[in-house]
This record gives sequence, C-alpha cells and structure tokens, in this order.
Amino acid sequence: MALAATAWGVSQRLGRRRDDWTAASRERRTTHCFTGSYRVVKPLLELFPTMSVGFTAVLTCSSAQESWQAVREIPLERIVMESDAPHFLPRQVPRSICQCAHPGLALHTVHEMARVKVLSLSHTLATLRENACRLCSL
Repeated sequence: MALAATAWGVSQRLGRRRDDWTAASRERRTTHCFTGSYRVVKPLLELFPTMSVGFTAVLTCSSAQESWQAVREIPLERIVMESDAPHFLPRQVPRSICQCAHPGLALHTVHEMARVKVLSLSHTLATLRENACRLCSL
C-alpha cells in the first residue's frame, strides 16, 4: 500500500507542474526488491515509463504467488534481476550448501521468471542483461 500511496502522492505533486513531471518521467529508476502485486506497481509503471521493477530470489518461494502475477503482467523489458546478497537465498539452494545469497545464484530467480512468463531461459537472460545495461548506462 505504501507504494500505491507513493504513486498517488507523486502524481498529485507532479500533475501540477508540467516541467517537473516531464523531467521526472524520463529518469531511470527501479523499485528495489519488489514483492507486491501488479495492482500496486501499475500506477508507478504508468507514471514513469522508464522505471524498472526489481525482483529477487523471493520469487522462487512457493508463497510468492502475488509476485508471480506481477511478473506475468509487467513487460520483461521493465524487469531487472536483483541478487540482494546476502539476503534471500533461492529455495532451490539448501542452506547446508550455501549460507547466504550471492550474485552467482541469480540464475535460479531468472529461471523462475522464465517459467512464470512462459519464455525461454536464453531470451529471458538476454533481455534482463539489456535491461541492466540500459538502467546502469553500460
């Protein structure tokens, strides 16, 4: 709800000042570690056409059904992969093998994204790489 309230507040402030709105809507930004529903993030995606949504290994949990729906609805070109190391160990990795997350484990989350969006892993990886390069101006 905080994200939806933020979107409403931003739209109210920027709606009155066209120059501010134009500048803010062009900035590259991302929502970090998104775990909410599409209904929550949709207003921000509409307000900020260059905004990306970051997902972590939380997406690999069976309880992440609301996030899976968000992944289905958000265009892949607007998604970025986050390891959020050392937090959020992918569910496929036993704690007996690895105690904390690291970027090398991100493939588990990418695989889950591809499964949820019904896309090939190679296409998902390539698009997420392009997204990261665009977001970070690489």
